Amino acid sequence: MDILLFPPITFIISLFVIYIFASIFSSFPPKSQPNSEKTKTYACGEDFPSEKVVPNYEEFYPFAIFFTILHVAGLMIATLSSLTVISGLIPVIYMLIIAVILLILFIR
Repeated sequence: MDILLFPPITFIISLFVIYIFASIFSSFPPKSQPNSEKTKTYACGEDFPSEKVVPNYEEFYPFAIFFTILHVAGLMIATLSSLTVISGLIPVIYMLIIAVILLILFIR
C-alpha cells in the first residue's frame, strides 16, 4: 500500500481522477452564444480603440541576471565560508569575479 505514496504513482492517479471528474461535469455549464460585445475593450463606458502592445523585456533581463548572480553568489560565499578547510582567499576571489561579471553586465 506504500506504493500509492510514491509521487509518480500519486500524480498519475490524481490525473486520472481529475479526468473522470472533468468528463462527468463537462456537460453542466450552459453553452454561450457568440457576441461581438464580449471582445470589445472596456474603458469605463468609453469606446477605446484597441492596440497591439508588444512587451519589451530589454530592461528586465539585466536586472533578472543581476539578482540571479547575486543570489547564487550569496549562496556560494555562505557555503564556502562555512567550510573551515578553505582559506579566506577563495571567497574573496569569488567576490572579485562576481564584481567583474556585474560590471560587464551593466556597461552599455
